[in-house]
Amino acid sequence: MSTDKGPTLTVVAPTLPPQVAGSAILLAHLLSHYRGNVRAVAGYDYYAKSDPSFLPPCSTRYLTLPRVLPRVYAGLRVRSPTMLCYSIQGSIRRVLAGLGTNVVLGAFPYDIYLVASFLASRKLHLPFFAYMHDLWMENMPEGTASARFAEKWEPVILTKSTRVLCMTEAMQEHYEKKYGRQTDFLLHSVPEQDYSRAPAEIRLPRMPKPTVLFVGSLSPEMNLDALKVLASASELLPQNYELLYCTSTDLATLKRLGIHSSRLQTKYLSRAEVQRLQSEAHVLVAPLSHKNCSIDEVRTVFSTKLLEYLVAGRPIVVFAPESSYHAESARKNGWGYVVTEDSPIALAAAIEKVITDENLGAELVRGALQEARSRDATRQAERLQEWVLADVQQSPR
Repeated sequence: MSTDKGPTLTVVAPTLPPQVAGSAILLAHLLSHYRGNVRAVAGYDYYAKSDPSFLPPCSTRYLTLPRVLPRVYAGLRVRSPTMLCYSIQGSIRRVLAGLGTNVVLGAFPYDIYLVASFLASRKLHLPFFAYMHDLWMENMPEGTASARFAEKWEPVILTKSTRVLCMTEAMQEHYEKKYGRQTDFLLHSVPEQDYSRAPAEIRLPRMPKPTVLFVGSLSPEMNLDALKVLASASELLPQNYELLYCTSTDLATLKRLGIHSSRLQTKYLSRAEVQRLQSEAHVLVAPLSHKNCSIDEVRTVFSTKLLEYLVAGRPIVVFAPESSYHAESARKNGWGYVVTEDSPIALAAAIEKVITDENLGAELVRGALQEARSRDATRQAERLQEWVLADVQQSPR
């Protein structure tokens, strides 16, 4: 279907608003600024929360079976990804055809939806963009059905897709070296309304006590050991400091996982409440694993939560390995104070320094706002539209 807005881009993703997940947030930022003709097809994540105030960025179709049987689908994703993939491929294909789709964008990190949308696009002879929010094979537990599924399909999709879209230069280098093909660069983006409302100078903290805040999900592959170190570091801070994890994991579960501190509290809030909290805390911490982790993912990822950290008006401490994109980008662009030593003592010293050194905190906030502006969602959406227009013209269909 071609309109006065040009060809139709249809995005297929496991989650879209109102479900709150990293992929849904990234796509909402991007698609809400896409000026061409865009539609979306969404599955359902059994584990993701919903927020009625988190609105879809474009006209969206929701697949029926994943929403009716979410727990069944969550189990099948682990045990039988191939069966699940083929069970939704036909539905996706019919929706794509019904929408008059000209280009399909499949969003990873959920492998089943990526493969199903790829297969549907092949049957319809449509250009296919693989939008990689994370690495794939490197994150699959060895010997599992998911690992075997990745081993079969990653080489196919990342060599046969019309485009592979990467969100960091480190990810580009990884996949270009692995598969010998050119990739395209599409930054995790920040909407103009977010960075235009952000303070040009550091906000005054509003918490009654010096508060160290982490926002995000707990992940054994990405941040579990780092969150343990952060909890231990909090015990070394001055007596009146507090540590807050804004996550869906409760204190009892954290303790069972080895994360405990007399300073630690947890909350799970709506997106609006989280954003308010980020602007009121004394320091925001972005932790990435140093050990027992997905090393390549840590090296190449840019975490979704940073998009909100950057416009919060409060300083950021980046706790990550030296070789990680987080550490390299924060140091190069000045948006975060970097701690690469895997030590509670080093992390506690950094947190106290950032909180007490007003000049340093102000400098970090200015750097963060500059980084946010460089990730303007309108510009990233324009890049995507340019690729859509170019590939539709070259498509044999």
